[in-house]
Formats: sequence, C-alpha cells, structure tokens
Amino acid sequence: MSDEFTWRDYEDYIFQKLSDWAGPDAEVLFDQHRIGRFSQTPRQIDVLVTGRFAGITDRDITAAVDCKYYTRTIDVKQVDEFIGYVDDVATDLGLLVTNKAFTPAALQRAKVPGLELRVIVASIDDLPPPERYDVAWDDAYYESDYWTIEGGGIKQVHGALIRYSCLDPEALKYSFDPDNPPERLDEVILSGTEEEVSWGDDEARAKCVRAILRHRNGGAEPDAADVKAAVLELAYHWTDGHTWVLPAGQLARWRHSTSR
Repeated sequence: MSDEFTWRDYEDYIFQKLSDWAGPDAEVLFDQHRIGRFSQTPRQIDVLVTGRFAGITDRDITAAVDCKYYTRTIDVKQVDEFIGYVDDVATDLGLLVTNKAFTPAALQRAKVPGLELRVIVASIDDLPPPERYDVAWDDAYYESDYWTIEGGGIKQVHGALIRYSCLDPEALKYSFDPDNPPERLDEVILSGTEEEVSWGDDEARAKCVRAILRHRNGGAEPDAADVKAAVLELAYHWTDGHTWVLPAGQLARWRHSTSR
C-alpha cells in the first residue's frame, strides 16, 4: 500500500475531523447536493453541516464546507468564487479549508462585508484536535528540534532532528516519586539537514512518522496505512520552524500492523 496522499484521502480526513469537531449537536454529511437559489442547478457540497456547529453558534445553522487539496496557497480569486458559491447554496456559514495557506488578500476578502453569511478560511490542521491526551508524569515522548547556523549576523535553520526521551528504566526500580523523578534518557532517532528532515508537508511528515513508528515497533517497518493515519492525525502539531512534543502514550491509540 502506498504512503501517497490523495485528494480523496484529504476529503475523508476533513469529513472525519469535522465530524469530531462539530460536536454532538450537529449532523455532518459527506458529498451532498443542493439546488442553487440563483443558478437553479444542482451544486455539490463536499461536506454539509447542520445544527449547532462546534459550539460557535447558539442556534441551528447550515454550513457548506469546501475542501481544497492544493500545491499552492489559496488566492483572493478562489475565495471570491467560494463566497458566490456559498451564497448560491444558501447556507449560513461557509468553511473553506486547505492543506496549504491563504494569501493576505484572500484572508481579507473572506470577511465578506454586506453579505448575510459567514465565511471562514482555515487549514483543517489548525483546528484543535478533538481529543486531548493527558500526559502522565512518567510518559515517554518524542520531540523535535531545529538547529541553526549564523552567518553575517543572521541565523538560518540548518537542520532538524527527532529524539526520544524516557525515564531511566533502571532508576524507576528505585523511585516512583513524580516530584523527584529519575533522569531522562534521550535518543536521537532521526536527524539531518533541513532538506533531509522536515515536517512542512505530508511527504516530509510521513518520513518522520515512519521513523517514530519504526522506533516504537522495535525496528519493524510500519504499515503504510498506519503511517498515513498518524500523519493526518498529528499534522495539527507539525509546522516547519516550530518544535513539537508527541507523548508516546498518544500513539497507543493506533493499531499498528507490525505489533500483531
């Protein structure tokens, strides 16, 4: 099975994430159709949400969600087209989501002055995860870091690494005091230049996730489906230029084929 991400994977991911994010008081339906009130033609809606959406509304509303899986940023023209689309399908809210970003002009245009609707533009990975993982005092974790080089008084990112940190298992035999834990042991599991180690897109994240799952599974190569699922779940945390921490216990929720 391939690690490659497709637009269909992205739509499925958005549907699942919105189903979690919208909350119990909303209905989330995939691939719906409505007759446009101006165009008088069937309009396809990637995801249609009905109800009290994600706790941000105090009444039942409808929301049309459009999924954009692009290799470039969304510009003002595409937001302008989306505003007209939402007006035609006559929903209260439009949510334009992308795997990339928006130009400043696109974000400004989304404020939609004078229209009786709301348009939100966002990366789906900027939504908070639906479930919070509570870290135990003795949890192991994976963490990222960047290192820089300085030339001419300017610091530039040169490389990145992922390390595994855990409490010393030998010391744990003698101390179970959370207020005075034993030393942590650090192990680098992936390291390289900025071109070699990154987490700015799905392909780069897949490489990092594969290294983490391989480490977790004692060196066994993880299944491609597990890599894909982990990338989609964890992408919220991973932005190039920012560090992140991933509790090892959070990975336990996945069923890894290599552990069977």
